[in-house]
Amino acid sequence: MKFTQIRHATCIVELAGLKFLVDPILYKKNTLAPVKGGIDQNNPLVDISVNEAVLNNIDIIVLTHLHRDHFDPEIINFFGKDKPVVCCHDYKEKLSELGFSNLHLVKDKIEIQNIEIILTKGKHGSGVTGLSMGKSYGFILKPNNNEIVYLTGDTIWCKGIESSIEDYKPAYIIGFAGGAMIKNTHITLNENDIKKIIEKDPSVKIILNHMDAWNHCLLTRKKLKEIIQNNNVYIPDDGETIIISTGAFQ
Repeated sequence: MKFTQIRHATCIVELAGLKFLVDPILYKKNTLAPVKGGIDQNNPLVDISVNEAVLNNIDIIVLTHLHRDHFDPEIINFFGKDKPVVCCHDYKEKLSELGFSNLHLVKDKIEIQNIEIILTKGKHGSGVTGLSMGKSYGFILKPNNNEIVYLTGDTIWCKGIESSIEDYKPAYIIGFAGGAMIKNTHITLNENDIKKIIEKDPSVKIILNHMDAWNHCLLTRKKLKEIIQNNNVYIPDDGETIIISTGAFQ
């Protein structure tokens, strides 16, 4: 499996001959208002560091959800309305209205070119804040070679993560971290959530992104590297590409 970190949750996962672009957002630096609960700075905090050719050279877009830090409606002008988009079936109406015409809707699971794509559930925060954030989804990408990838989506540690690890036994987990905060409640993986994932499966290879790009993601790469020191955990910089085998990061 080959992984390229773009910015925030946006990344490219190359698996079984296909390039999946996850949650692409193309906004320019500091063009959106800050989220209440974070630092007082407009979003995104940084520009995209890779060139357009890298983004253009993908096969399928994967959308975990439609919050503005994960979905940019203007991507239709960059990729075109016919680019395949994988998403939860809940988003059919909204994306169709925006003009996307090649939707691969997942209610439970679908298959694309011998890769099974399975919808997983998460928990986008706790209490009233979690309820206000709406439903949380991720995906299992399961090729024939069983080199299974689990995209957590925006979630905290919950039964959904636990059951996804138990049921699918992923070789790799791509975790949306940053410990994002809204109303004093964390809504994405923080250091304690990540420790629970490691405890659940100490052998799984974990890639963590969703940091240093949005104002309410208060857990930085620097802090997380100090807290989580584990050979099976990798925290890539924007623009970094890594090749991962079940043996080690390269």
